[in-house]
Amino acid sequence: MLESLAQIAPGQPLRAGVDRILQASMGALIVVGDGPDVLDICSGGFLVDAEFTPQRLSELAKMDGAIILATDATSIARANVHLVPNPNVPTSETGTRHRTAERVARSVDVTVISVSEDMGIISVYRHDQKRPLEALPRLINRANQALQTLERYKSRLDVVSAGLTALEVEDLVTVRDVVTVLQRAEMVRRIAEEIEGYIVEAGSDGRLVRLPGSVG
Repeated sequence: MLESLAQIAPGQPLRAGVDRILQASMGALIVVGDGPDVLDICSGGFLVDAEFTPQRLSELAKMDGAIILATDATSIARANVHLVPNPNVPTSETGTRHRTAERVARSVDVTVISVSEDMGIISVYRHDQKRPLEALPRLINRANQALQTLERYKSRLDVVSAGLTALEVEDLVTVRDVVTVLQRAEMVRRIAEEIEGYIVEAGSDGRLVRLPGSVG
């Protein structure tokens, strides 16, 4: 999912194209990948085989069908395509576009992007995961809150780590002491991983979140 988020992060041409679709109050279904597995579930449409530009993407979104991009999103392969994934693949979505997006992502190893015309929401699907993209101000706010939480847990980890070192010198370490350090370390790792996801999703604006020594 991080790889998928990086492709559609702010500052990327793909994000610029999707934003143009939203601004025009249109919907879209975009598959990033044109391999044999994708073509096997494509029906109809027409071959485009043109360099990707945000303008071209938004113009092609005026048609009802899906848009198929190259794996690196540098070219538009097909447009106005009807996707026919396996109907037996489970889906928790309700709308036709979102149900198709989820089934394709679960069936084929590609990134699928659904733009909701009614809700004005961009959703990214990859395997069994779904990630609705958040507005940048809210994303930055959540990242800053996570950074504050990380700082608190890091301080607690430093305290118990120092305590463990002192106990080792006295040969008084217990299993509980070791487990406590491991628990704190795991919490720090999970929060840092969450922040890394925010940074990737923020794209070119991730520099507002990434502080020296904060993550990693």
